[in-house]
Amino acid sequence: MSYGEIIHSSKEIEGLLNNSNLSFENLRYLAREVSENTWSPFSQFPVGAVVVGIDQSKKLKVFSGTNVEPNVHSAVCAERVAIFNGIAAGYKKFLAIAISLPKADKNITGDIDLGKFMPCGACREVILQKLDHKGLILIDDIERTFTPKELLPRPLLDQTKLRTLTIEEMDTLEQARTALNNAHVPHSREKYGVAILVDGTKEIFSACTLDSTSFGCSVEPLRAAFGAYTAKGGIKNQNKIKAIAFAFPFIKYPPGDTLQLISDYCDPKTRIIIDNMGVSTIEEMMPYPFKL
Repeated sequence: MSYGEIIHSSKEIEGLLNNSNLSFENLRYLAREVSENTWSPFSQFPVGAVVVGIDQSKKLKVFSGTNVEPNVHSAVCAERVAIFNGIAAGYKKFLAIAISLPKADKNITGDIDLGKFMPCGACREVILQKLDHKGLILIDDIERTFTPKELLPRPLLDQTKLRTLTIEEMDTLEQARTALNNAHVPHSREKYGVAILVDGTKEIFSACTLDSTSFGCSVEPLRAAFGAYTAKGGIKNQNKIKAIAFAFPFIKYPPGDTLQLISDYCDPKTRIIIDNMGVSTIEEMMPYPFKL
């Protein structure tokens, strides 16, 4: 199977794994084992992950990763570390990823809170881009598997809903467009603007992309806007966020890391307005949101 060949089903992937002695049980065991190598002094929440890559000669290879936290702002999750290790080794196609969170609270006598086991939004973005679209996501002892689009579905939006925006929401979208036009991206050319509409205040918090020569240090707009909202007492005073507007230079969904931040601090039904696309909510765009 070359990189260009199509995987027809998840069952096909399961067969390839079993033929290489990489059963679901074995992959889950390997993920749990690597979680013991965590460097997580801040979260105290060890995570291990193993990802299975396939090369042009149809050989499978496993790459491992654990979460690393040199400081809070530079923390990287196990899922991304595992995939990045595979990419560094020259692998372009991945079939499965197994994730272990040994400290996650498993209430065996009741329903499992899936949010405590799920990849965060940033990891979902990488998984969606690098795992085969029928690839398998295995999580600890959860019996069912997931596909990348189940965790980051990219729902088809109804553009006509943009006509139903309130005046406040239209002003918020316009401010996001202004922020987009002010973005400074001489290196990446990846720009967007965002604006936050908050209940109980006339102020709209906005931000745009700001490149750093070191790409990893570039300013992510939603984080900047949330920082301004928080600095004005938004979280402390429990000022509810009513809507978040995104403006991109072309049709695009908000990236997974920004969806995670929305999930952390907003009601599941908070309106997400995407210019030229439509209106959605965080529960539609990122099911089973990760929660510690």
